[in-house]
Order: sequence, then structure tokens, then C-alpha cells
Amino acid sequence: MKRLLLILILLLPRLAAAQSNSVDDFFCRYAAAEGFTSVQLEQKMMQLMSRQAAERGDKGLAVLLKDIQYIRIIALKEGGRFVRDAEAAVAADRKFQPVTSGSENGQTTKFYIRETALSVKSELVMITYGAKETVVVNIFGVFDLRQVARLSTIRPK
Repeated sequence: MKRLLLILILLLPRLAAAQSNSVDDFFCRYAAAEGFTSVQLEQKMMQLMSRQAAERGDKGLAVLLKDIQYIRIIALKEGGRFVRDAEAAVAADRKFQPVTSGSENGQTTKFYIRETALSVKSELVMITYGAKETVVVNIFGVFDLRQVARLSTIRPK
């Protein structure tokens, strides 16, 4: 019995990590699809951007960026099925909860968040669609929801 318990303790984290969630499946399906624009900022890039923010004296942004593991973005001119697939992926993972939604100038934006009880890491999905464009953004890591809006201020120079 002790041996079985030890095996379960050793294998359980690997099994949990190996399971794919519906949002990951969504991003895998569309990231390389024709007609879509996709960007994935990995943890190393987030650390580099954090260091640059610290050098500019923006400590708040530096802390936010340092603790984000990745940001994934997929965009398309027109949404249709893409929007339905994104919303279905979020709905399929019952741990995502709607945070807020709104519309402006023909564009609708919805935010969903998934927080885990065992970890301080959170996952945010933003779905924006309308006449102009359709964009799905996924952020994973340790972040304060109030600070995430600061990410929109980052512009490449």
C-alpha cells in the first residue's frame, strides 16, 4: 500500500501536467493555421521585458512582467467560427469564470479568468471580436488583475 501511494505521489504531477486543457488545444489548432497571425511571448521574453521596465524605472510593470510565464495572441480579420471556437474552449474548461465584458465601436470584449486553489498562478483569456478584427489573448502566470491593463501600454520601439 505504501509503495502504491509513493508511486501515485510521484506520477500524479506528471499526469496532471500531461493533460491538455481546451484553451491549450484551441491555441495549438489556430497558431499555425493559414490566415491567422499568432505570437507567443515565452517566460524568457517576459523576463527580458521586465528587466527593461526596471531599467526605465517602472518597478510595477517590471514585477508584473517577471511573474508572467507566457502570453499567447492569435488574431484574424474576421472571426465567425474562430470566436465560437474560442468561447467554446473557455466554456469547456469549467474553471474559467467570466470577469467582465463590454462593447465599444462595434467591438465586443470578454474577459475570463481561471484561478487554481493549489497555486498562485492564474490564467486570463480575453476574446475581442467585431467589425475591425478578432483577437484572442491568453496570459498565464502570477499577476494582479488590476495590473494586467498595463500590458496594453507596452509598444515596441
